[in-house]
Amino acid sequence: MPTVSTTYLANLIEGSVALGAPADLLYGLVPGGREAVHLPDKRIPAEVTADVLNAAAEATGIDSIGLRVGMQFRPATFLDVGYALAAASTIREALEINMRYQPLTQEAARTRLEVDRKEARIILEPAFADAERFRRVTEAILAGYASIGRWLLWDQVRPVAAVQFRHQQPGEETCAYYAALFGDHVSFGAAQDVMVIDAGLVARPLPNANPALVQLLTGRLNARLAAYKAGSSLRMLVMSGLHRQIRQGKPSLDDTAKLLGMSGRTLRRKLQAEELSYSELLAATRKEAAEVYMHEEKMTLAEIAGLLGYGDQTAFMRAFRDWFGTSPGAYREKLRRKG
Repeated sequence: MPTVSTTYLANLIEGSVALGAPADLLYGLVPGGREAVHLPDKRIPAEVTADVLNAAAEATGIDSIGLRVGMQFRPATFLDVGYALAAASTIREALEINMRYQPLTQEAARTRLEVDRKEARIILEPAFADAERFRRVTEAILAGYASIGRWLLWDQVRPVAAVQFRHQQPGEETCAYYAALFGDHVSFGAAQDVMVIDAGLVARPLPNANPALVQLLTGRLNARLAAYKAGSSLRMLVMSGLHRQIRQGKPSLDDTAKLLGMSGRTLRRKLQAEELSYSELLAATRKEAAEVYMHEEKMTLAEIAGLLGYGDQTAFMRAFRDWFGTSPGAYREKLRRKG
């Protein structure tokens, strides 16, 4: 059964709520409700995405709500997958990263890229045949590609040459959003859902390219994708929960257990059975996050310490030296020289 991550679904729900949809209504459509959406690494049936966006459209009277939610997507929406594509060297590399790790975020549709001399076609291969029921999900995905593409290129001119949809032409309000986002060449009743861009765009160098960060993140993503295909692991599950909490300080084992939907005693027993240490997993989570943040030159060391849950910058400096055998300043200088 195709599924989506709780993070992906939460973005659809929160985006719809920001446009006026009732939160209780949308969370009520999710198996397990609001609590399930906040469980790290829990997977939700992908068909719920259609239920959520369709209910949001009916409740608000905004037929174009899928497009509007998708327009708010940014690389950070997709966590490590998003950070990796934001650091890609070209649009082609960003799309390839997205295609490779797409199952970690959503399986409602897979993406395929075809490029010839003139055109690059981003083709959606939906998990569900009902184009009308899943129309707003498709709209959100393609609007997200257009929005993130502009963000990556730092180019607010429409880079989209044409879009083809399997569903039938919707109402005037939605078509107006199509024109604003995709341009004038939008067609309906097509055999596939396709976004067409100029072939030259896929090879254009991106201003935020950071190959070292891409290498770091794809190494992690390979491990997470393997764990996902194998049914996930307790180590990955706990670290995912810790990543969600560390900005608020040092999370306790009981806090993490609650986030994972179990008691502290149960989590402690599971960790002991797999010979895992909660404190070591917390340190490993902070180290992972620190590696990413150190590539962001605009972030001060004090800001990074705060994002890792350290109230004291001295404690962060001490921990950083234990992790990497050098000071944060020397580590960042080494990154600059490599760049």
